[in-house]
Amino acid sequence: MDIFFQLPYVVDALFAAARIIITFVLLFGFIAPLFLSHTRNLPNIEKLIYSWVGLGGIIIFTVFVLTVLHIYDFISLGLTLLLIPLIINIYRSDAQSVREYLRQWELQALIKQVKIIENEETSHWEAVEEKVKNIFTIESKEGSHWFLVFGIALTGGLIRMYPALQHAAPFSRGWFEQLDRIKKLRLQQYFAETPIPGGMHSLVSIFSMLTQISPEMILHLLGALTSFFLCIIVYWISRDITKNRYPFASIVGMSLYAIVPILFLPISLDQQVEASSIDLALCFALPTLTIFIRNLRATYKSPWFYILSGFVATGFTNLFVAFVILFPLLFLGLLSLPRRRYLKSFLRLSAYLLSLAVVVLLPFIIYGFYKDTDMQAFVLSQLYDIQAYSYFPELLFPIQQLSLYYIYIAGGLLVYYLIDYVLNKGSTIRDELIFVVVFILIALRYTTLLDFSELFWLDTAQLNEFYALMIGVLGSLLVAVLFELSERLIDITSATVIKLSWVISVGVIGGLIYMQGGIRVSRMLPSTMPDGFFEAYYQVIDERLPYTYATVGPEVFRIQAQNRHFYMDYEYFLDEYGAIDSLYQQQLTSESVDVVPPASIFVFTEKAPYGDIQQGILYDSPGVMRDAEQWLADFKALPERNIKKFYDGPSTTVYEIINRPTESKVDDILFHIFPGNESGYLNE
Repeated sequence: MDIFFQLPYVVDALFAAARIIITFVLLFGFIAPLFLSHTRNLPNIEKLIYSWVGLGGIIIFTVFVLTVLHIYDFISLGLTLLLIPLIINIYRSDAQSVREYLRQWELQALIKQVKIIENEETSHWEAVEEKVKNIFTIESKEGSHWFLVFGIALTGGLIRMYPALQHAAPFSRGWFEQLDRIKKLRLQQYFAETPIPGGMHSLVSIFSMLTQISPEMILHLLGALTSFFLCIIVYWISRDITKNRYPFASIVGMSLYAIVPILFLPISLDQQVEASSIDLALCFALPTLTIFIRNLRATYKSPWFYILSGFVATGFTNLFVAFVILFPLLFLGLLSLPRRRYLKSFLRLSAYLLSLAVVVLLPFIIYGFYKDTDMQAFVLSQLYDIQAYSYFPELLFPIQQLSLYYIYIAGGLLVYYLIDYVLNKGSTIRDELIFVVVFILIALRYTTLLDFSELFWLDTAQLNEFYALMIGVLGSLLVAVLFELSERLIDITSATVIKLSWVISVGVIGGLIYMQGGIRVSRMLPSTMPDGFFEAYYQVIDERLPYTYATVGPEVFRIQAQNRHFYMDYEYFLDEYGAIDSLYQQQLTSESVDVVPPASIFVFTEKAPYGDIQQGILYDSPGVMRDAEQWLADFKALPERNIKKFYDGPSTTVYEIINRPTESKVDDILFHIFPGNESGYLNE
């Protein structure tokens, strides 16, 4: 009797994505505000993003520290995260010792409990409900608006996820290198030979432990999940810059990035399907920059801890984003400081930013000197990424010409904002004006007016994703200006503006989708291995107990086997396993067994006409597959050998060599511990 029902890969992947999103919302929307007091009374989207920056940075840095100390696991991480607020509260309290602080805390808890007991009108449950009911709420009048926002973001995520749902196998060999970094975190190895940032790998490891989803599946879906969050960030930044005067303008800009990126944005859906540390780092960098500007302009001011945490998270995820994108923009933001005591504030904040840079770079520098790493080669490796490229064949116009059009649009908006500043005699510069200036500087890189070819040490192709996000925000500003001009030139009510916003938003989004030729997805990604290899592998790890089985596959399978099961490559299996099996069969008749192979061995084979396994992953794969098939046929003919087909797909067959029938499957082991009765149900 099987108590585990194996879902199709597509359904399994969709359920995995849903569990990750739900866990993300629970962790950063509900749990984080319990510890980050500043976020408790913020609006929902503000609460989520501030918690992401604050708690995300703490988690990434904590994983780094615990791994360096060789004590990283789920329990140590949880205890550390719980101890951090306790230590901060003790430091801020007037208590002279830890014992005195605990006594004060105990007294305060007793006083609160007595008040609840004495209050006959409010029960204990009502008091708890009153405390947590405002953590994450949505007003009924905002329901349709938020439904539209998250619907568009979800559509953008699914567009990027479609190839990952169609193909279980990874799309590049770099995927296995990322998986190796994730696996080695559990082996207390943060850095390899060179100090490469591991923030992305830390988050995958954490969410794998929280959701009990394999890191392989999370890594396969991470590109789409990151794009989903970037869509939300585009909306949030656009709404912040425009002060939420025209919410539907932000929706149009987000739709430009989410639904119709192929015609207007310098990004490749092929790249966004795969996990990217640049995209994930931008999820930290852009909110950090926004929070920094808010603090400078004293709007929605928050503790400077969030800038520290966001910069640390960005640096430990991708140094290029931290020091080529975020760090210069933070210094550029200092130009918006109030004129009063400008020099003093500028020097103080400059020292703060430089200290942040030192904090982030210090671990990499120390490890580099410890390993005697060539620092010049290390710096160049962070500034240049061979996987980043600029190939956009389906843009509406060539990227140079399209960027010129964007500069013209930004220039027109700049003139409008300057005229508005002069006519209104404003004392402060609008945030929109600062944004369009930065946008023009970035867009010049994509034109022939500014040549970066001499900067051979700087791979500007890594700016593509940042530029695409800025184009989405620029689209929001353009629509917002059109609404603003309509209000000024035509005397219309706010209710009419809202109705027009719905019509214009739906019309613009529909028109853009029509121009693009419908919802487009990536179909150009190469194949590394047959999809059946990974569909079968996910079934194996779901229903088998760790280290009761072995897999036989290409050498890259060794990475997947870490911390999970035994592994043999094809060469070792074909040359040596026959002798191991013969010795094991002979010892079964004796009193002692010295050679004990795994209870089950899964042999992954590709069907003819072959060709789906890359040459760099397995040399001469057709010859290896024919040898494996012949070996299995000969093995099956031997007496008392149990072999069956575990998985049979269009291009893949996975054979299971069963040495001990009831010692591998989880349900068999459970029934062995709790034997079933005749009706098939477990005994009490």
